[in-house]
Amino acid sequence: MNVSEYIAEFFVKKGIKDIFLIDGAACASMIVGVAKNKNLNYYCPHHEQAGAFAIDGYVKASGSPSVMIATSGPAGQNLINGIAASWYDSVPAIYLTGNINSRFMKPSNEIRQHGFQENDIVSMVSTVTKYAAVVMRAEHIEYELEKAYQLAVSGRPGPVLLDIPMDVQKMELGSGKLLTYNENYKMVPVKENLQGYAVKLKEMIKKSERPVFLLGGGITISKANNVVKKLIKDLKIPYFVTWNMIDFDAYNNPYFGGKVGTYGGEGRNFGIQNCDLLIGLGTRISGRITGGMMDTFARGAKKVLIDIDQEDMKWQQIKADMNIVSNLSDFVPILNDVCSELELDYSDWVKKVLVWKEKYGVMCDEYYDSENVNPYVFMKILCEKMSEGDVLVHEAGGNAVITSQSFKGKKNQKVFSNHGNSSLGYALPAAVGAAIATKKPVLCITGDGGLNFNIQEFQTIKHYKLPVKVLIFNNYAYGITKSYRDTNFDSEYAGCDADHGLESPNFIDVAISYGLKTVKINNHKELELKLDEVINSKEAIVCDIDMNGFYDYLPKIGWKNPIEDMYPFLDRDEFRSNMIIPPLEGWEKPEL
Repeated sequence: MNVSEYIAEFFVKKGIKDIFLIDGAACASMIVGVAKNKNLNYYCPHHEQAGAFAIDGYVKASGSPSVMIATSGPAGQNLINGIAASWYDSVPAIYLTGNINSRFMKPSNEIRQHGFQENDIVSMVSTVTKYAAVVMRAEHIEYELEKAYQLAVSGRPGPVLLDIPMDVQKMELGSGKLLTYNENYKMVPVKENLQGYAVKLKEMIKKSERPVFLLGGGITISKANNVVKKLIKDLKIPYFVTWNMIDFDAYNNPYFGGKVGTYGGEGRNFGIQNCDLLIGLGTRISGRITGGMMDTFARGAKKVLIDIDQEDMKWQQIKADMNIVSNLSDFVPILNDVCSELELDYSDWVKKVLVWKEKYGVMCDEYYDSENVNPYVFMKILCEKMSEGDVLVHEAGGNAVITSQSFKGKKNQKVFSNHGNSSLGYALPAAVGAAIATKKPVLCITGDGGLNFNIQEFQTIKHYKLPVKVLIFNNYAYGITKSYRDTNFDSEYAGCDADHGLESPNFIDVAISYGLKTVKINNHKELELKLDEVINSKEAIVCDIDMNGFYDYLPKIGWKNPIEDMYPFLDRDEFRSNMIIPPLEGWEKPEL
């Protein structure tokens, strides 16, 4: 058995079934090793960045690690954006790159290049991986693979990369013993005395009149969804979600208060801002949640954060009154057990939170008056037509705002994007990965801007007959950028639309050229009928939705306002009536 064959067998033993790859001379031996192993399936995207996004989507949809193999030089460089996507979203993606023969590798960093397509990919990815190394000896392959795998999946998960020269890939593994890796690695040790922390938090809950949970992406990463649902149900405390958790449970959960943040969602952030105890689960509470006036976030509340990342705790932008470093799957059951005898009644507070959620939705009746398709109308109808268990992948930019603001979920749905890195071009290849992982139809929301970044993956969808339903929010512009330019640069739109240098092709014609089925939705009258055609299609379909001229994402805040005072501003008397805590000085005359 040579090194490449050993690599393939290693992944089989780890339960990995699907591997993504793009050929090249420097990785050919590893690819052949995968192809010869009958227990592995391989898939070939058409760009290394797309492959990296695909395995990110695969892992998010399945909860299981996946692998991407690429060649040296520019191929590894193309991976970096996808590696960063997995780094910021804590995704255990495994990357293998080939490199030139070890005897041609440059002996010193003072030399720019020795061999053809040689580069130091390990140094390039060092800040966006949990581990990256060059494997220079055959007998080190077990050690490096095991170490990389354990680091990827343990503690706070994340991507890893091994760079393996061509000659090392082909080396035979003799009868000698391989160097092994047995360390039980954990990125952050579990805090001692979790019981003691749970008792302290219980006392804070007992004293609280308006407690809330804020749910972050760490819940899904730590596979703690079910224990958190039980905690919420048992304590009967309302909860809010960040954008990474909009699929946490059904929209009609009796304790769900809405989404929070600078673009917010239903409820206009009144619930989170009026609380007196905020319990953050798996969230670092970033500026996208707090807005620019960070000190005003939940300013009347005691704050408790439970998260596995100790370094994040050291550098908090929002300082907590109590930090608990732990895997949520370890701590939440302890907290629930400690609080099991509590008999507290938060029903009036829950009712108030639900009133805000119902009264201040993101959908407005006037949106139906649009001559073409309003994206909020589209999302309302899409959510109504989606079924339990559906998978939806969406793009960055304006698509992320619309989807995250207005999504109304059903049970067991999976909805995700790449919020940490927020790269255009993510949604289509990530949907490819999700379709391969789940073996079921996947809805993909992208925009005319983002689709152009990885449009070549139409061919991957066609070749593997993947039932991906591509929904193009086509506003003929970089919409979120135009909105930003309106607020900050006097509506100078250079590089934002066709009148200022940026024009997209006819996506229907492009999709047809790839042999894909197409649908065009022009207005609200034909929306429901044609959307039914898309959802009910047994094959891949590309749906171009005319949203020309739309780029007004509301509600939103400017950096001069706390997040409870969103634009369009409420009547000042109405705004004041919703504030339990005192509003900030100057609330009478807000500025965007």
